[in-house]
Amino acid sequence: MKPRLLVVSPVHPPDDPRIRHKLIRTLADDWAVTYAGRDRGPVDRTGLEWIELRGGRLIRGARATRLLLGRGYDVASLHDPEMLPAGLIASLLGRSVVFDVHENIPGQLRTKEWLPRPLRRPVAWMVGRLLRIAERRLSITLAEAGYRGLFAAEHPVFPNYLTGDPPLPRPADPEVGVVYLGDVTEARGLSLAVEAVAAAGAGTMTVMGRCRPDFRSRLSDTASRHRLHLEFRGFVHPSDALAVVAAGQVGLSPLLDTPNYRASLPTKVLEYLAVGIPTVASDLPGTRTVVGDKPGVILVPPGHVAAWQQAIRSAITDPELREAAAGGAAAIRDTYVWPAGEVRSFYQELLG
Repeated sequence: MKPRLLVVSPVHPPDDPRIRHKLIRTLADDWAVTYAGRDRGPVDRTGLEWIELRGGRLIRGARATRLLLGRGYDVASLHDPEMLPAGLIASLLGRSVVFDVHENIPGQLRTKEWLPRPLRRPVAWMVGRLLRIAERRLSITLAEAGYRGLFAAEHPVFPNYLTGDPPLPRPADPEVGVVYLGDVTEARGLSLAVEAVAAAGAGTMTVMGRCRPDFRSRLSDTASRHRLHLEFRGFVHPSDALAVVAAGQVGLSPLLDTPNYRASLPTKVLEYLAVGIPTVASDLPGTRTVVGDKPGVILVPPGHVAAWQQAIRSAITDPELREAAAGGAAAIRDTYVWPAGEVRSFYQELLG
């Protein structure tokens, strides 16, 4: 009989690439996976049993806690900081619990618009302390080496590298135009990106990712004023999204310089380079360290609209840059691969 894995995330979307398309896909052959999350569930439920957590955020969290405190699993995998208190209680009851750190959580809280500004630093500090407490009881895994500073001890890093077989490089399609893949937020630089793409003279920008309706309206208004055709496609399945990206003229990673993003390598940058398109990215330490010397990459000061405009125009009009990106795609695909074997070994060891 297979060991039982309970994957719980009342906050992340069910098709979150790291949870659904990397972790669960990696473990589904060896584990009986139960996945509990929000909304109607992932598009593809192969290899898992789905449990829908209904209701608002607090109600979903309570239902997730009930599952976590039950006995229907051998190992539980958590992905939301809201679940840390429940994870600690479960560990005191003798359960084996993993907390997978997707982001610099204290840094992220300092930029959350829903959190009143005077509370952001105190809340971030308290969550930082909670992480130090959690590492004494839970098994911790990290999505970025840059998150090691959040903890006192060393924990395994499973970076968000590539999975599957990305599409091969292909000619650019002006109807796709400039592409952006990922969550669509102010902190990720999308207001700047739309302005810069329009000023660079690109006719079309294709955006794939989750976006709040009010922010989408703001971006659409900006694009209309500048006569830029801005196409929102919402969340797109990763394999389908990369097929669109491969036809893009240039891929953007316009992150602003915030604590959450400073030391992080955006997965989208590797995805752009893996399909051979030129990439314009914010010049942040986490990005520069890994891809600063890669062919087809232009690094730009974060938040500098004029510099972004110039870089995007250069990337669109320079055929040699696209040739360089296409020529370097194979090395990216071979080097930056999701560590499936390490993930399997880590979870197997939790069974003792």
